[in-house]
Amino acid sequence: MKSISKTLWVLTFALLLSGCIPETGNPDLAGSWTCSETSEIFLKSSKGTSVYQVTFSRDAVNADKYYIDNFYKLGNLVRVSVIKNGYSLTLPKQNIDGFVFEGSGSANDAYDLINMTYTADDGGGQVDHVTAEYSR
Repeated sequence: MKSISKTLWVLTFALLLSGCIPETGNPDLAGSWTCSETSEIFLKSSKGTSVYQVTFSRDAVNADKYYIDNFYKLGNLVRVSVIKNGYSLTLPKQNIDGFVFEGSGSANDAYDLINMTYTADDGGGQVDHVTAEYSR
């Protein structure tokens, strides 16, 4: 009887502790985000930051791959792909809507803030260096 009681106590204690372990796994970034973006070229004259909405959608096959619609404020029909690895995001080199994009970023612990830096090259001789903060 003592061993059953002791086993029950250990199991109860283990269950209580499991509620204190932070979430692991693969948190989902899908949904609407507000982008606050600073561009060296396109906002040089206004010396400001462009704020607009983007949508992250998760790939149906690869849970670490996401698509960002309205990236670089090019419209909802324009999307880039990013790869999430833990808190890191990679924007692999890709040619989208006449621009070559490439960059990287990271998410905070709560996955509700992402900071990215990337380049946008339209092939015209000037490469735009961009910083963007996505929040939800």
